[in-house]
Amino acid sequence: MRKALYAAALASIAVILALRPTQSPFPLLYGRGEVLELSERLDEALGLRGGAKVVFFEVGPSSVCSARVLGLPTLASCRGKEWVVRTYVREALAYELRVDASLGFSSLIVNLSFADLERAVAAAAELLKAAQPGLYSVGVERGALSASALEELPEACARARSEAAQWAWVSSLASVGLHAVLIAALIVAVAMDTPGLPKGRAAAVVTPLLFAACLARSLLGLHYALGKRGSAPTLRSVVNLLYSDALLSLFSLISLLAGAAIAAKRGAIAQPPTGRKLAESWLAGASVGLLLSASSAAAFYAAAQTGALLPLSDPLLEQALSSPAPWAELTLSAALTAVAVESLFRYLLPIMLAEVTGSKAQAIALGSAVFALLYAGYPLYPPHAKVLQALAVAIALTLLALAEGLSAAVFANFTFSAVSASVALHSILPLDAAILLLSVVGTFPLGYLLSLLAKVALR
Repeated sequence: MRKALYAAALASIAVILALRPTQSPFPLLYGRGEVLELSERLDEALGLRGGAKVVFFEVGPSSVCSARVLGLPTLASCRGKEWVVRTYVREALAYELRVDASLGFSSLIVNLSFADLERAVAAAAELLKAAQPGLYSVGVERGALSASALEELPEACARARSEAAQWAWVSSLASVGLHAVLIAALIVAVAMDTPGLPKGRAAAVVTPLLFAACLARSLLGLHYALGKRGSAPTLRSVVNLLYSDALLSLFSLISLLAGAAIAAKRGAIAQPPTGRKLAESWLAGASVGLLLSASSAAAFYAAAQTGALLPLSDPLLEQALSSPAPWAELTLSAALTAVAVESLFRYLLPIMLAEVTGSKAQAIALGSAVFALLYAGYPLYPPHAKVLQALAVAIALTLLALAEGLSAAVFANFTFSAVSASVALHSILPLDAAILLLSVVGTFPLGYLLSLLAKVALR
């Protein structure tokens, strides 16, 4: 059985290489440095001093969806793949500048509370002089001057965006149910005994490691997170962001302790794997991760070729280009997601649901369904495409966790995320993609060290 799995994993590598993108999604003619220089010149033109900036990258349907509908090979001629610079004076937005990564200036919105109209008009005129030829709209409304390129969104993209937005409530509902599960898990983790796993020591070992990783990931992605939330870079906003990210480490710990407590009730004592068992878990997890990457790539490629899928954004590309160290942030994100998701959805939830339903099959189905519904708000049309992919991944990883243990599922989740991200980014960020791919190999020695640390600390 294992030999067949390893052979399938090797075949998956060939599939992934065959389906990888062969050209950059767009020429990156304007990078972070050029956009920041333009923003500094804009500060001088507007007479602003001492403003705090948030710089991030954003991809909209006017680029990715329009290119797909129009049958364009790249996004080079479509606006919407933009660097966004927001300059704040205290907590108020002074201006927002958008620069397309390939086409240059896209839009400017100036708050006339911080710059007089004459300066704002002159600054907008300078930007428009250097802009690509096209149609632009300039006007003053609600105390702000705006100048922006006019781009018509294809009807199919507008309809897809509208229908996809209607699925947002599904993801929100699943999230509410998930929080209820976590509250119940917290009660279980505190009230029930965990033989063989001292709760105090486990918390002392796990929490600092997860918290440090969460903090590093949050700092690397600070501008992107603030930008997507529309928050000013104030101390309060940063602390709130770090706090919400730090909750991930708490959720992971709760899931592990509650799962261990319920498993102990059934006579199963939780112990971290070491030696040969850990090596087998890593091989099984990495193999399943490669299989999931290849099957997902093949399914989405086939659907895209028939025009059945319309992307509405590219969160991975946004996150990578917004970060000062894409490989580091994506590696940390993949690792934290793997630990948090697998400890909750492949360890705690199946055990809890099996206790409630009395059926392992029903527990797997229900837990996988909850996991899949969290992806209902993913920017892809039709919305159920990502839900179905997440459902298939959830079932596969749950079965792997039951057969090989939680560590195998964690390795598989990380491999799936890292390989998928590396393949998607290799044409635009080749060095970061290569390091991200190598991190899959690095998970084994890291997992071995963490297992030894846990075994010594929990003795």
